[in-house]
Amino acid sequence: MNKFSYNASRYTNFRPQYPNELFHYIKTTTASSDFILECGAGSGQATEGLSQHCKHIIATDISLELLSKAKQLSNVLYLQSSAEQLPIRSKSLNLVCVAQAIHWFCLNDFYDEVKRVLKRDGVIAAWCYNQAVIEPDIDAEINEIYLKISSLQNFSRERQYLYEHYETIPFPFTRIPTPKFALKANWNLMQYLGYISTWPGLLEYNKKLNIDLLFESKDKLISAWGDPQQTKMINWPIYLLLGRVN
Repeated sequence: MNKFSYNASRYTNFRPQYPNELFHYIKTTTASSDFILECGAGSGQATEGLSQHCKHIIATDISLELLSKAKQLSNVLYLQSSAEQLPIRSKSLNLVCVAQAIHWFCLNDFYDEVKRVLKRDGVIAAWCYNQAVIEPDIDAEINEIYLKISSLQNFSRERQYLYEHYETIPFPFTRIPTPKFALKANWNLMQYLGYISTWPGLLEYNKKLNIDLLFESKDKLISAWGDPQQTKMINWPIYLLLGRVN
């Protein structure tokens, strides 16, 4: 079962949008961005931004439910497909993108596919974000949740790559240095809690221990936040991997 089919609408509604600067920079690293592939597109958090910088996009995901929530765009073709078996002609693309998803793939098989579909000197771009920075008191309460769901009793090698900001994930390509990027959103507490409720680690932790960790933490979070309707600037650092096929 796909890990993200539990609530496609919630994932669509409560995930932040990527900055245009990220897509513009990725575009500058490749010879052509006329045709690109996005793997693990989900409900299109990155697809819409990519569509503004690239002529034609094939966006794939294993979850048809998530793809059905994506915005219909004239230059995007959505296809249900696993990342490890891509319906793409060999040596046909200059760019493959993966937003917040590569850690869930069978990496060896996916990388074989990337090397197959990319032209010589083609580029793979994979990025993620994890904990946000808001205010010290709020960050401390969120960190308590984070420490529980990332503990040994709820260990996941896939999520660990994310927690380690992709610094330890295998990446068998010639690395390209990258600038720093960040997501930003001006949200109230309910919006931020909606986002946290989409964390796979939280859902797995709740299922294993038969609890609602977010509900148990709600009073402390309200105390740290103040008026729940007050909006605050939320910053997520983006961790970008760029590699070139030789």
